[in-house]
Amino acid sequence: MAQTAQTTSRFGWITTAPAHVPDDLVRYYVYWRIFYILAGTSHFVGLLLFAQAGVWFMVYFNVFSVSIFAGALLMLKFGYYRLAFWGAFAELTLHGISATICVGPDYSFQNFTFLVVILLFIQPFYSMRFSLAAAALTLAGAGALMYYTINNPPVYMVPEHMADRMVVTPIISWPLYVLVMVLPFVRASARAEKELAAAYGESERLLLNILPKPIAARLKATEGMIADDYDRVAVLFADIVGFTRMSDRLQPAEVVKLLNDVFNAIDELVVRYGVEKIKTIGDAYMVVAGLPDPVADPDDTIARLALDIQAVVSKFKDPVTGEPVQVRIGINSGKVVAGVIGNRKFAYDLWGDAVNVAARMESTGEVGRIQVTDDFAAGLGERYRFEPRGAVDVKGKGRLTTSYLVGAKETGRLSAAGA
Repeated sequence: MAQTAQTTSRFGWITTAPAHVPDDLVRYYVYWRIFYILAGTSHFVGLLLFAQAGVWFMVYFNVFSVSIFAGALLMLKFGYYRLAFWGAFAELTLHGISATICVGPDYSFQNFTFLVVILLFIQPFYSMRFSLAAAALTLAGAGALMYYTINNPPVYMVPEHMADRMVVTPIISWPLYVLVMVLPFVRASARAEKELAAAYGESERLLLNILPKPIAARLKATEGMIADDYDRVAVLFADIVGFTRMSDRLQPAEVVKLLNDVFNAIDELVVRYGVEKIKTIGDAYMVVAGLPDPVADPDDTIARLALDIQAVVSKFKDPVTGEPVQVRIGINSGKVVAGVIGNRKFAYDLWGDAVNVAARMESTGEVGRIQVTDDFAAGLGERYRFEPRGAVDVKGKGRLTTSYLVGAKETGRLSAAGA
């Protein structure tokens, strides 16, 4: 750890941008600084090579080049980013032209064109159209330069003993140039793609926690309203009995933990039965069978789920009294409308008389019982045992005859909880 900290401190002046650098220029700032240092160093080496070869014009020019890159570093420090960029652009262009005319095309100095073109495309100041136009002019100029040097002798003749060095040096320096210019952006692109994929995965996870998967797919594929009619689905409301009083006796963290544990247990049953959790409202839980994906028998599915919810929730204890937690469940089935509302916080919800009656079945039921309408009970036929309750006043509907679902009737058939 100490060694890592020491390394970071040692090279931080190169790889870390000062606080005054704008956020959108930080990556470029670090790249420019490394590039200017490398360019100034390589031009100093070039100065020594040209001095040994007797190419004195390029010796003086490389003194100018080293000064340009030293000045570019100072301009970076004081925030003159564009001026530093244009200084580097001009130096690379003029250096490539001068060196090629001085010693001919055999020593690869015309390849400065590649650096100029790369520099044009990895700058944040100008548009892509500008970069394309400037690159086209640069390449045209490089073509004209090559035509001239092929048809005209160089100004200087490089001594034979220096020719090998002049050829080998670009083989080492050019890959370094290209690496320094391109690698930071390749790595930044890879990092951005990774972060984008992670962000997309997280947004997908959050979206699927809010909306059913088929609905989420439709929402992403269309800007239109999502609203569907379903002729028959089964709706269940479950409410934890006495939870408000329980909350008064418990610490906030205990309240949230208990509710979270109970709802997570119900969530597991919902997944097992392949039904759709719609929402939780305080200590109430709403689930539906038959949408958005149809099921063969939504009434049977929701009845088995209700019995299992009843059994699973009873395994939890009131932290103060130690008594089993109990739920009151209401069920109804019928036609509903389902859709997505909101454009900031999406919500997938159900509307219709069947939903309202299911909610009333829960609110008018008894502790630890599963109250259903007679229509729902009739739809299950002889497969389940019911206990008639009689007529119940239901808001908006008057008096409805209801029953309590007691259990499965078929021999050898067990609910998911019993299994």
